[in-house]
Amino acid sequence: MMTMRADLLDRLLVTLAVRLRSFSVCRIQRGWRLGFSPFEAITIHYVLRGTGSLRVGDGPWRPFAPHTIIVIPARQSHTLGEAENCVGEARAEDHCVLHGDGLITFTAGDGSPDALFVCGQISDSYSGAMGLFELFQAPMVEAFPSDSILQRSFELMLAEVAQPSLGTQAMTEVLMKQCLIILLRQHLAANDFTSPLLVALQNPKLARAVLAVLEQPGAPYTVDSLAALAGMGRTSFAESFSDVFGRGPMEFVQSVRLRIAARLLTSTDLPIKVIAGSVGYASRSSFSKAFEVEFGAAPTQFRLVGGQDEGEPERIEGTLASVIERT
Repeated sequence: MMTMRADLLDRLLVTLAVRLRSFSVCRIQRGWRLGFSPFEAITIHYVLRGTGSLRVGDGPWRPFAPHTIIVIPARQSHTLGEAENCVGEARAEDHCVLHGDGLITFTAGDGSPDALFVCGQISDSYSGAMGLFELFQAPMVEAFPSDSILQRSFELMLAEVAQPSLGTQAMTEVLMKQCLIILLRQHLAANDFTSPLLVALQNPKLARAVLAVLEQPGAPYTVDSLAALAGMGRTSFAESFSDVFGRGPMEFVQSVRLRIAARLLTSTDLPIKVIAGSVGYASRSSFSKAFEVEFGAAPTQFRLVGGQDEGEPERIEGTLASVIERT
């Protein structure tokens, strides 16, 4: 069981390593709130200074303190700041400044950094090789007040944000990845499964099927073959898989295949026919049709205009796109 958890954690880290991007700094004056419209990406806030609360959608307020990591699922609005006795609320897209190094600063109030965050995103639509982080459905608020390694990372991020300069974005991304890896490790070690993906790790039967798909995405899977790998009956497997992952087994297989293909399109010069075959499609036409449904662009077009090198900043969709256009 622990081997399965380690294997799936490795795949999470592969996804994290290629697609976590720092994109903003948030400065909230005491007594104020900063509201974010839904992003088409998972948003991660690192609390460098100050206290306050988080509210996702119409849910309850959850407190945070320095050295806290906050993970917001894709397509969910959220608010950071004062839960009670609020003197004012600002919308992030209306109070921002774009810096030369690629970071955006969002402010609430007069810009005083009573609460200070550095923030990143993991793209849901193209999240690295496996697309696993899209399975996060519930917000996470994790504090690390006594972890010496993470404290040092937060201190370094605070120093970078306090005096941003050339390379600040790259430096903060490295530190953010380190902190998120430690977060995932601690959740696994503590059996604190707060997302559908980590819940699946508690079920060794489902985990066997998921690992098989991730390791050999081009294999000719069926619901029956996956159920056999899991050691379950077909109906029981399909129902359990859908309950945990929010999609059927074959939908998951196709999602993994297409995300791997998307990465191959933008990181290699392999012919599209070869990529299609490598991820389990019998023909280029069937692959192209499925790819266009998933990504809104044909593979050729995606390769030409939709892909970027891993080291380059990517366009953040949704609200952030409109923010950049205004600045």
